[in-house]
Amino acid sequence: MPVFKPVRALERGLEILQAVNEQDGMRTQDIARLTELPRPTVFRLLETLEGMGFVAQSPSDDTWHPTLRCNLLSSGFLDKAWVGQIAMPEMTRLGKSILWPLDLVTLNDCAMQIRETTHKVSPFSFDVGMVGKLIPMLHTAGGHAYLAYCPDDERRAILEMMRSSSKPEHELAHDPVFIEHILERTRLQGFGSRTEGGYKGHTCSISMPIFQNDRIIAALTVVCLKSAISYDEMVRKFGPRLHRTCERIGAEVSRNAAAG
Repeated sequence: MPVFKPVRALERGLEILQAVNEQDGMRTQDIARLTELPRPTVFRLLETLEGMGFVAQSPSDDTWHPTLRCNLLSSGFLDKAWVGQIAMPEMTRLGKSILWPLDLVTLNDCAMQIRETTHKVSPFSFDVGMVGKLIPMLHTAGGHAYLAYCPDDERRAILEMMRSSSKPEHELAHDPVFIEHILERTRLQGFGSRTEGGYKGHTCSISMPIFQNDRIIAALTVVCLKSAISYDEMVRKFGPRLHRTCERIGAEVSRNAAAG
């Protein structure tokens, strides 16, 4: 239950912004009629939104229009909120079924960043404090998934940044045979994989890409202890369910992007 009463001015401002965004090219009196607010109030709030850069008034016919700054609101949703509102419920549901922990990873420069995880609720968890952690792209299943399915120009730029780096985890970027191998293997399988060595060598993992329409935006990884389950068994038992979960997440993100 709210502690404080709603801020009516904020509510009215958001109502007006929504009206302008939904019906581009409205006059002040039209907005007042639609929102059932006094015209002076509407005009004052429109000027406030104009000062913040969210709406602009046409000099030719006095109609109000949303600006490109409004895109920041939907971009913020896609960049941040979808992880908690769309991906995490699906991850939790899958985690209850497979029991092993799941990591959602996205690109961060030349690395992958763990954006969310089920380690804290997994009965088989062996790591804590993973959210926000950067993991090496060339040594992880999630990194392989992203590199294999991102656009060609983005992949070239990522590899070029790695080659100009002195970090040990980027050395393999100088090996074109290795890069081609992980790209071919990942595309043939349909997911990234790490079976031996590399990052956290006592574990193995598979990672499915998540697409917004046709563009990869993240990868979802299931991580298991080698001493508890074989790689082949992990793929057989968890691969199809991981794939279906990623498809649902991608479809919902794409739907929200279109609606926004």
